[in-house]
Amino acid sequence: MDFRFTREQEQFRESVRRFAEKHLAKGAHERAHSPEYPWDVAKLMASQGLLGITIAEADGGQGGALTDAVIAIETIASVCPRSADVIQAGNFGPIRVLAEYGTPGQKQEYLKRLLAGESVISVGMTEPEAGSAVTDLQTTATPEGEGYRVNGAKVFTTHAPHAEVILTYVRYGPGAGGIGSVL
Repeated sequence: MDFRFTREQEQFRESVRRFAEKHLAKGAHERAHSPEYPWDVAKLMASQGLLGITIAEADGGQGGALTDAVIAIETIASVCPRSADVIQAGNFGPIRVLAEYGTPGQKQEYLKRLLAGESVISVGMTEPEAGSAVTDLQTTATPEGEGYRVNGAKVFTTHAPHAEVILTYVRYGPGAGGIGSVL
């Protein structure tokens, strides 16, 4: 198996590198030490098509491969690590879960703003007792009225202070089949 990048991937990497050096090198140190989410960078990344690389075109993304997003993250990180986190948030984790499993209404409400760099989604997975072992979740979701009552605690909820929406992993029932998520 050949693990080398294709010519197109090499060209993509080079274009991302030039973009990063031109737009992200200046201010990289300040961004790295700021507790604020870099909204200006998120909007800039969106305008370059770097958010939603892994999201289907039908959902407003680029429809690209996971490898393409990893190339973008690695290349941006070499210039501005904080900005690489913006690409990660716009391509992996909760945004992919929303794009893959969200209802049409949820996608309509959230994806457009997420892919435009106007919003960020957080993930609530890690728990004080379970850590990040999803199979050991203690947070529960029980039916109540037209929705669910969520009961539990989460820690290390990435981007929570800045997020418009949080994808929270919960236990609906026993065993691995009883694990799911709520927005």
